[in-house]
Amino acid sequence: MAEVRKVPSNENSATIIEILEQDGCVVLENALSDVELKRLQDDIGPHLDAIPDCQGDFYGYETKRLGTLFTKSKVFQKMAIIPNILEVMDHFLLKACSQYQINLTQAISIGPQEKKQIMHQDDPMFPFLHPGYEAMINCMWAINDFTKENGATVVVPGSHKWPRSQSLNLECEDLPPHMVTQGVMNKGSVLIYLGSLFHCGGANKTNERRCGAVISYCLGWLRQAENSYLAYSKEELRDMPENLLRLLGYFVHEPNLGSINGIDPYDFYLNEKQDELFTEFIPKSAQPLIKEYRKRFHGEAA
Repeated sequence: MAEVRKVPSNENSATIIEILEQDGCVVLENALSDVELKRLQDDIGPHLDAIPDCQGDFYGYETKRLGTLFTKSKVFQKMAIIPNILEVMDHFLLKACSQYQINLTQAISIGPQEKKQIMHQDDPMFPFLHPGYEAMINCMWAINDFTKENGATVVVPGSHKWPRSQSLNLECEDLPPHMVTQGVMNKGSVLIYLGSLFHCGGANKTNERRCGAVISYCLGWLRQAENSYLAYSKEELRDMPENLLRLLGYFVHEPNLGSINGIDPYDFYLNEKQDELFTEFIPKSAQPLIKEYRKRFHGEAA
């Protein structure tokens, strides 16, 4: 029978990575303290109460979705930069980029009697095949308990290894039961799953809402699903730690993607260093070759 393996939240990243490579998903148990969890619930609850359910065949008709989470609760800011989770992102995403970024933040509150979502992968939002590496990885945080009855995320462990088709596949709805399971976990835990893994929101067969929150990471040269540049004001950004701001996209991806007049966007926009010299952001691996070229062909000192 399929299962989602669970490890302690402080498990070393090597073990987490090994499970993800084999299964495509893993749960880190009790990653938030009781105090952090209570604050998160108190912070996010009023925002979710104030919005209507979605109205769509994919997003659901009894499900609420809320973005721009980093200003909804400072606990979300901490969740995005947990060291062993970032080490997992380093392993998978830095294979294909010089720096990765936040792709999306979204709280998802599945209401009573919501139907199961269609089985899908998340990374076809980036319309290109990428064998050999992941384009995105998601962290689904349990704001309350995820159970089989209330819509815990349905996953197909190992499906990240299947041949890619870049499309929804109704055949996944007929998979034998032993191949499919759910990310059952206690509140405060987090399900990490690869963007190439088949999964979906489960059916909520209870009379209470099931709430989780996704923090998604992707390659630094891709367009983000959530436009972080417009989502937060300068004042809000200045209240966030620098490593989170870099993850939101305020960096230059080598070579020269995202600069403003040759200036790092973090310095240009947040430090207001708009009179700096036009800068090269050439990868370190390429710098010796360029110096050698100027030395050999233009007689300049290396």
